[in-house]
Amino acid sequence: MKKNVERADKEMEKIEIKDEPAGIDCDLCGAPMVFKMGKYGKFLACSRFPDCRNTKPIVKEIGVTCPKCNEGQVIERKSKKKRIFYGCDRYPACDYVSWDKPIARPCPKCNEKALVEKKLKKGVQIQCTNCDYKEQPQQ
Repeated sequence: MKKNVERADKEMEKIEIKDEPAGIDCDLCGAPMVFKMGKYGKFLACSRFPDCRNTKPIVKEIGVTCPKCNEGQVIERKSKKKRIFYGCDRYPACDYVSWDKPIARPCPKCNEKALVEKKLKKGVQIQCTNCDYKEQPQQ
């Protein structure tokens, strides 16, 4: 196996991955940002690297206001093990984090902004994290 890897390393053609323009400018130097591929997936980086080392993660907003601070937006992120979690975009000022997807409506039983979409073996269920309210999502 080791010999095959060494031979492939010598004989195979090297492929360079081209950077995709992101359509936004760098906050630090004003140069265009590009999509790059890293160890944990795609991210945004300044096109003037290594002169400018500005990078940003690619985040997906889910359209829910943070239930903890009521100022930030909840965003979908990925852990190092590629597991999806949800957190406030104001981190570290707000430390809200959840494995379950928050929903943008209050609980009908306790009126808290604590409804989450929980994935179970039998399907998806909407639950309140504050009380015992549960419901099936409308299809």
